[in-house]
Amino acid sequence: MINLLKAQYCAALLTACMALQTNAQEAHTSQQALMIDQSEQVESRTERSEVRASEWGLSALEWDRYEALMAGRRGILSPGLDPLTALGIEARTEQERRRYAELQARFEYERIERELAYQQSYDEAIARIAGDQPRIATFSMQPPVSGRPDPGLLGLLAAPARHDVVVALSGCDACGNTVMELVAEGRALNVWVTDSDGDDGKIRRWASDLGIPTERVTSGAITLNHGAGLGAGQTLPLVRLRR
Repeated sequence: MINLLKAQYCAALLTACMALQTNAQEAHTSQQALMIDQSEQVESRTERSEVRASEWGLSALEWDRYEALMAGRRGILSPGLDPLTALGIEARTEQERRRYAELQARFEYERIERELAYQQSYDEAIARIAGDQPRIATFSMQPPVSGRPDPGLLGLLAAPARHDVVVALSGCDACGNTVMELVAEGRALNVWVTDSDGDDGKIRRWASDLGIPTERVTSGAITLNHGAGLGAGQTLPLVRLRR
């Protein structure tokens, strides 16, 4: 009888040990799976960050700094701020500030060039489809006969805060008139000059002759920019509501 009890006890102990071992193995396996999953998530986030950073000409470290800035005070003060502006405003050195300003200038130039090219294709498509029929509130960058800019239906709906205006210093009386009408309305402008030949002095003299308020340029409400190549083959001025 004693031997039978001993055998039963041993069997129960062996079963318990096997169960503990199985549970330990399962826990270890679950822990390994969790570590692998977390590692894959980190790698996935890193890859996404690298892709986003490359779209703006930034490194992964710069993108991490941008995300950290937007998670803090800068994000509260300026929600939705783009990476180049955020990093430029919060630059730690003059070298950093110049780098982000250069990147943003190139980014804006290329953006406007693409949008103007698309606008021309859009206008040509409308002309083919609508012919001579009158159009109402069309998506157009061409100012009407009066010289006042036509924001178009999409522009009116979006109601953005700034206008991009492509002008020429010579041979375009409507350019100065359109700019000053927008200035008088209190609009924020990015003015792109196609024939400045890279000479800052030409743009400054033109702006001064027009009467563009110096304080609005200084504050950034109006920016004056070189825009060689923009609006090629199109009638100036070109006005685009930024969205």
